[in-house]
Amino acid sequence: MPERLKNLKIYIKGDPALAGIGLLLVLISFAVVFSTSSNLVNIYQTHSHWFYLLKHTILIATAIFLFIVSMHLPVEYLRKSIPVLMILTVLLLVYTLFFGISANGDTARRWIKIPFATIQPSFIAMYVLMIFTADFLDKIKNKKTTLLEDFKTYWAWVFLSIGLIMPANNSTAALILGMIFIILFVGGYSFGKLTVILLTGIALIGIYYGLAKAFPRYIPNRFETAESRIKEFLGIGDDEKKAKKVFELDQPTRAKMAIASGGLIRWAPGKSVQKNMLSQSSSDFVYAVIIEEYGVLLGGIGILFLYLFLFVRIWIIAYNLKSYFKKILVLALGLPIIIQALINMSVATGLIPVTGQPLPLISMGGTSIMMTGLILGIIVKISEDIYEDE
Repeated sequence: MPERLKNLKIYIKGDPALAGIGLLLVLISFAVVFSTSSNLVNIYQTHSHWFYLLKHTILIATAIFLFIVSMHLPVEYLRKSIPVLMILTVLLLVYTLFFGISANGDTARRWIKIPFATIQPSFIAMYVLMIFTADFLDKIKNKKTTLLEDFKTYWAWVFLSIGLIMPANNSTAALILGMIFIILFVGGYSFGKLTVILLTGIALIGIYYGLAKAFPRYIPNRFETAESRIKEFLGIGDDEKKAKKVFELDQPTRAKMAIASGGLIRWAPGKSVQKNMLSQSSSDFVYAVIIEEYGVLLGGIGILFLYLFLFVRIWIIAYNLKSYFKKILVLALGLPIIIQALINMSVATGLIPVTGQPLPLISMGGTSIMMTGLILGIIVKISEDIYEDE
């Protein structure tokens, strides 16, 4: 191994490439956040660019602190705390459902206000459920359990958590459930059991949908928002809405205009035009702004490459680990980061309907940034098992 990498391992005992790619994404985020914050300045007219940059800096500093802490946290301690984490997560989701706050005129209660910041418990629940899933797979490995036994120890908690998230955030609930199915499938969980659970989940969603349509005043839901986004994506709608779009461009169209303005190669930091018309330029459509300012090659393919490289490193770490639990845990924790990135980029480029998923470590948002820093620290810590053998 080169001497400079050996010296780096004094500070990072695990995978230095994984830590390095995370740091590079963080550095990129400063330029992006400073640029897109102009939209927030124009909308709220209460703070300057420097306020949002300072806020982002504090969040990044917190994420780095959590990265360092988790990098020194034995995985055994994390595993022992799973029951407590699950109970606290459910309580947090219950509190959010009834007493949470919304943002930007939205009716969905997704956030909890804490001193100096707000947190989105659904992102916390996503990673806690992935840890819970890895632990479940390891416990039933080489055992023949019935679906009823699995339901009592695992699925009841999953359905409860997803059920508490869905009323305010359909896309995140579906995303979490989808990722759980992927990890269970990769981990060798019974295909027959997965099929039964899938059909059960579809049936429960159908019942919930029917009740929400019948009693919309009493059952919180986001089905109308989801339906309108899907119809908008497919170009389905009444003539009045279509006529309105001739004069008022929607957000996906603005995003496509931003991408088209970027061209193949460009270097124009902070000079995006469409960011001032994109209401979510610092979150949902941040990838479109990046391409507008840095072009398709550097901004578009460059950012995509970084996340793909992150995925490759996560896969290599999981592949080389001897512990089955740690293999599954690394995949379970790394998958949300990659999937969220791909979804965010797909929304910005018009490949899928708007879902509200962030671009990890780049989008402006506290919970996502801090949780990603924490998770990367855990993965780097687990990767020590590989490097200590060298």
